[in-house]
Amino acid sequence: MKLKKFIAMIFALSILTSLSACDDKKQEATDSKDIVAETVEVKEESAEDSEEKNTVSESEGDFSSIVENDVENAISALKTEYEELVAEIDTYDKYKNNIDKIEAYYAKVTASTNELRIKLSEYAINYAQEIVSSDLSNDDKYEELDEIYDVIYEDARDEIYDEIYNGILDDMLDSFYNGILEYNNDISYDEWSDLNSDEYDRWSDTGSEVYDIWSDLGSDIYDLWSDVRGELWDDDLEKAQQKIDDFKEDIEKLKSGNI
Repeated sequence: MKLKKFIAMIFALSILTSLSACDDKKQEATDSKDIVAETVEVKEESAEDSEEKNTVSESEGDFSSIVENDVENAISALKTEYEELVAEIDTYDKYKNNIDKIEAYYAKVTASTNELRIKLSEYAINYAQEIVSSDLSNDDKYEELDEIYDVIYEDARDEIYDEIYNGILDDMLDSFYNGILEYNNDISYDEWSDLNSDEYDRWSDTGSEVYDIWSDLGSDIYDLWSDVRGELWDDDLEKAQQKIDDFKEDIEKLKSGNI
């Protein structure tokens, strides 16, 4: 009888030990699941952070590429038209008979430069809006806005100045005023003098217009960049947004010819 009780006690103890071991394993499994869940959550958060950073980085790359492509395309189109013009008008008589085409080209140079001013200003507005509306800290937003200065104020304006003001317009001067219109004894002096003077005036007026557009673009972009960053420095997002809105309103007026 005592032996049976002893065996029963041993059996009961073994069951308790087994149950305890199962509970420990269940707890280990639960703990393990919790650790995995926490790891996955951390990884997801890291991925989200990385995605946000990539978005900013990609927007910078897109901004720079779009600006560069637009400037290059505008300049390339003007150069192509210039080459066609000088190929067609290669003698004094052809010049006399095609002054309207030369006038139209000068007007095209001015108009294309002004279109670039508007486009680049709109790109600056969109980029500034994207940065100010982002989840970046104000300090990071302040730094990111330097892209506007680097890409438009410096790089794009350098291209406009070098390739249009100092490039295409200098080529026009050499081809016509200093080229075809160079005086020789076979030409009536009075006629030559009038044509020569008119050509110089066209070239000079266009140069002044292009320079003014280039200069105004610089002032506008610098003011936007400086004003918005100034408000971010003061941690005033509302005023930063107002600076963007004011600039956008000015560009809309420029597009409609009210400035």
